[in-house]
Amino acid sequence: MRVRVLAGMLILATSGGCATMNDALKTTPESVDRPATGTPSTFVREDGMPNLTTTCQTVLLDLSDKTTIKLVRVLRTKQGDYSVPAGKYGVADDELLRVDCATARPSGIAKKG
Repeated sequence: MRVRVLAGMLILATSGGCATMNDALKTTPESVDRPATGTPSTFVREDGMPNLTTTCQTVLLDLSDKTTIKLVRVLRTKQGDYSVPAGKYGVADDELLRVDCATARPSGIAKKG
């Protein structure tokens, strides 16, 4: 009985480790595929104020039409990849809009990875 319990625990631990390892092997594209189109020169915080920090805001706003974009991931280069409404700024379903966190300026379109 004890051996079966230990074997079951070992299988569970190992399978969970594989899932974690699989996620660890995914890579984030460091470069942009192409420039975005129709973006503002800079985005602002959700409250309409400029971003005065170097951290990526979870939500940014396009003041020209009130479009909001949401942070998906942060890169080591202090840039954030944001999800945007379908087709906005030339971003496809399998892509994200990359924005410089310090300036809130869009830098291009990157694959979701």
